[in-house]
Amino acid sequence: MDAHLDMGEKVRDGYSGTKLAAWATLALTFLLMLFDFIDRQIVVSMLPAIKVEWNLSDTELGGLVSIVSIVIAFLSIPVALLADRWSRVKCVVFMAVLWSLATIACAYATSYNQLFALRGLVGVGEAGYNAVGCAILASLFPTRMRAAILASFSAAAAVGAVLGVLLGGILAKNYGWHAAFGIVGAPGLVLATLYLFVRDYKTVALTDAKTPANQARLGLVKMAQLLITTPSALMIYVGGGLQLFVVSTVYS
Repeated sequence: MDAHLDMGEKVRDGYSGTKLAAWATLALTFLLMLFDFIDRQIVVSMLPAIKVEWNLSDTELGGLVSIVSIVIAFLSIPVALLADRWSRVKCVVFMAVLWSLATIACAYATSYNQLFALRGLVGVGEAGYNAVGCAILASLFPTRMRAAILASFSAAAAVGAVLGVLLGGILAKNYGWHAAFGIVGAPGLVLATLYLFVRDYKTVALTDAKTPANQARLGLVKMAQLLITTPSALMIYVGGGLQLFVVSTVYS
């Protein structure tokens, strides 16, 4: 039985809480993921204009795309752990506000270094959103529906990535690449405000069944060891990394 159900929370038809609340949370979480990837990928279609304006090399242009993923790679697990120990909902709100404001700030960048730093800040905001969003959705829906629900949530990433490239081209052509950043960054602030009404679940202690009861609590070092010494986890890490490598190259 799920940890959040063990705590005596009211369950209706397998949902934790009401069905309406669960589906409304899915809609909000999906839309935030959509704009997560729109904000992440929109720079791709602006690269020719930025290259001409600032006389940049292809390597520098590639940095504007890759810095987001590099930051996410380093911060995903720490941010996810923070969200579990503190508050998933508050972390989602904070992350969405951060990446949205960073995207809007890109509109005011006057040099490559400024834009590069702001793109890195976008990555900081987006670092834990996928993991935290999955945790929230998994806590709200019946077990029998979780694969479909999480697949729907993940689909927002692909749709958002494509829309980001498409909208970037259209907006940059009509309003300039500076304004395009501001336009796509604003919706995330609205969605983050609405997410304050989402219901969180109580965190349970992280434990290791292989250790005695008085030493069962997992520390960060022990957790890191478990993550990198589990064969199935390593296969997922490598497979996911290769998939993102190919997809990001195609997008660019």
